[in-house]
Amino acid sequence: MSNPRGKLARLGSRAVPRHTWKAEIEWYKQNFHGFLHISLLGPIIVIFLTAPYVIARQNTIIMAITWGIIGGFSITIGYHRLWAHRSFSACLGIRIALAVVGAAQNQWPILWWVKHHRAHHKYTDTDQDPYNATRGLLFSHIGWLLGLNENSWGPVDVSDLKKDPVVVWQARLYWPIVITVGILLPGAIAHYGWGDWKGGILYAGLARIIITQHITFLINSVAHAPWAGTQPYSASTTARNIPLLAILTLGEANHNFHHVFPADYRNGVNWNEPDFSRWIIWLWGRLGWANDLNIASPFEIERARSNQLKGRTERQRDSHEDIQALSKLPQISWEDFRKRSDDANNLTCISGVIYDVADFMDDHPGGRDLIQQSLGKDATDLYHGSHLHSSHADDILKGLQVFILEDSGH
Repeated sequence: MSNPRGKLARLGSRAVPRHTWKAEIEWYKQNFHGFLHISLLGPIIVIFLTAPYVIARQNTIIMAITWGIIGGFSITIGYHRLWAHRSFSACLGIRIALAVVGAAQNQWPILWWVKHHRAHHKYTDTDQDPYNATRGLLFSHIGWLLGLNENSWGPVDVSDLKKDPVVVWQARLYWPIVITVGILLPGAIAHYGWGDWKGGILYAGLARIIITQHITFLINSVAHAPWAGTQPYSASTTARNIPLLAILTLGEANHNFHHVFPADYRNGVNWNEPDFSRWIIWLWGRLGWANDLNIASPFEIERARSNQLKGRTERQRDSHEDIQALSKLPQISWEDFRKRSDDANNLTCISGVIYDVADFMDDHPGGRDLIQQSLGKDATDLYHGSHLHSSHADDILKGLQVFILEDSGH
């Protein structure tokens, strides 16, 4: 049987992977992705070559900025909070609008975007994280796309998206939407509005797409950089809160909060954690266009913040108290655990401790499917292996303890 004390000892034991420049160059050589190079770098070259001959008119620039902000919200609210994390639900009209405007930002279909983002949360800062921040700023910002290798991503469940007709429809018509809504529509508006179709296509189309892309990419790179921001909720990942970047990214750079509470429709709750996307979702909720707005309890938020503020001595004392609490749990055999699990289908074992996860399955950031894989099994490797859980996650787990395995083992 696993030692229950192992739950406390193993946290933080996993080594951070190291990547040399030689290894990175070899990675890009082996995984060079020509289409993504053209898609990401080609428009920059076009703008550089043609901008000197196309005057940037005031109306066109205002439209580009406005269209860029609307497009940014389609990513933060739609791609990210609605589809990637299911932090709220929305009516059909809102979902279609978010899917169309989101596609016009050329950040690829919802299904693909969510796949890499869920892998990022499930395998943060490991080699199975698509934009692993431990590989440096270049890789986490854009290198993971220029040297794309989807086989290196950790597996995730996206079956819920494959059942969403809006997601399926958007994937099928993705490129026609990018061209018509993302590039031609701004050109048409500028042409019929003030006779500037070239500027509309160049600045409100191509340039706006590039800028929106890289603002989103800043969340993957700068919001995980060791020299940036703060970690008020957890230091178990590289994610950080950066208020100024949060303004630019419409709330997304309150990233330390988000990694601890990914299912919360808000990315921050304090005045110094600005989140414009949150208030739009809240307004839609008041209007009846969005519902099931998921929030973390104030108690859990404060507990995460408190744990992060604790000193080393306090954490050691808590570890001792945890071990004492484990010793007071009723003991059961492995056979009894399996029988109880078969009867109720709600128990899992981690490091010799049995947890009742019935009420937590729908709230788990990795999805209900991930927990279901562990029911009736020893999930020690699953919990401690691919993702280094935060102290907040450990606190939640403590509240689910019901038994401890007998020393006879299994």
